[in-house]
Amino acid sequence: DDVKQLAVAYDAIASLPFSSILISHCMHVFYGGLINFWIARKTMDVIWFDRGEKAIEKMRSYADCSSWNFQNKLLLLQAEQCFYLEDIESAKRFYDAAILSAQEHKFVHEEALACELAGHFMLESGEGRSSLSYFLLAQKKYHEWGAYAKEKSLEKYIKEQFGSETTTETNIGLSIPAEPDLRKRRAS
Repeated sequence: DDVKQLAVAYDAIASLPFSSILISHCMHVFYGGLINFWIARKTMDVIWFDRGEKAIEKMRSYADCSSWNFQNKLLLLQAEQCFYLEDIESAKRFYDAAILSAQEHKFVHEEALACELAGHFMLESGEGRSSLSYFLLAQKKYHEWGAYAKEKSLEKYIKEQFGSETTTETNIGLSIPAEPDLRKRRAS
């Protein structure tokens, strides 16, 4: 149970008095919530889901204070919650809304993360073609952010999942599949 050991270690570090100096509390809540929902999906242990829901409650209060900084994070946590609950249509809407919110608020790194997580969701939901579009958009956004190692890691993953002939170049001017039409889905 490596996952549970990592989660215990994560909690131990987060409880140290200096943790608030190392990372802000809201980011701890955000990434902790994402981790909790991921562990909940992998282990089907409801305790992790409950912890993810607590992260949503906290993030909602942060978003109430500053939607600019926290709305996209709340939406992404809600997408992950719906993923766990197998509420496919709601999850799609929340992922797309999280991507748009991150884009509108210029959080390119969180836009990349939301695209990547949406890609995993779509892949696990059996929508391979859609997942590829999200993964390629994530790769492009990681490149824009300057996270070249993450971009290459995702490129490798894409090739493993979809074959070596997949277009994964993200340099400007190269062909990539059309970005998902997030605004149309958001309106529905």
